[in-house]
Amino acid sequence: MKQDMGEQSSQDLMTVGELASRVGVTVRTIQYYDQRGLLHPTCKGEQNLRLYSSSDVDRLNRIITLKYLGLSLSQIQESEGSDPDGELTSALAEREAELERESARILRDMNALQSLRAHLAMADHVDWSESASAVGSVRDREDMLWSAITGESLEGCPIPELSREEVICWHQLMGDTIEAMHDGVLATDERARALAIRFSSLGGMPHALAGLKRLANQRSSGPKQYGRDFYAGIQRRTLSFLQDALDCSRSDSRE
Repeated sequence: MKQDMGEQSSQDLMTVGELASRVGVTVRTIQYYDQRGLLHPTCKGEQNLRLYSSSDVDRLNRIITLKYLGLSLSQIQESEGSDPDGELTSALAEREAELERESARILRDMNALQSLRAHLAMADHVDWSESASAVGSVRDREDMLWSAITGESLEGCPIPELSREEVICWHQLMGDTIEAMHDGVLATDERARALAIRFSSLGGMPHALAGLKRLANQRSSGPKQYGRDFYAGIQRRTLSFLQDALDCSRSDSRE
């Protein structure tokens, strides 16, 4: 319940401008939250001056945090008074899952763009039909890789026993490939071809897919379930890039 000025020491109170400066928001933002019923002043002073206390600082910081995590102002208002630990934990989990889905979508789109760039680099002119086919091929490969990563297919595919040296080589290859993609390397570049040679020497896509199936089986029985969309997106894009580089290398060798 809000108090009168006499029930609260004036030394503990602050104006809306002081509250805004302390928390790092604008006065207009605080006024808007007040209008929405989320943050009322602790009391009012002379000439109806709106004054806020340290508890209002906590309420404002709560609003800012939950809003950043994706909750609407209505959701923040409805959950007021709930267990703070449970409220923040739930909001973090939902936001993390949302970002993983968004990251996977971005990675898929970047993979398609890289494929189109490589296709354009090899073509004499733009052929929209071939461009559409390239996009379709990327989508088909993405679907296939997703099934492999989640363990939903490849039932007849043998799972290889990898030596410690082979595991290290695969990790190094995936890391180097991610770095190359980050640097904007095309599948037709020499750096990509060197990665493709390493990819082929490790067994190429069939070996990689069987290995991913093993990882999927381990992940489903492990002590912790990681958000798979984000990591699956990285794996799909990396393997697609390696396969594109290998296809380009083979195409050049036939010419």
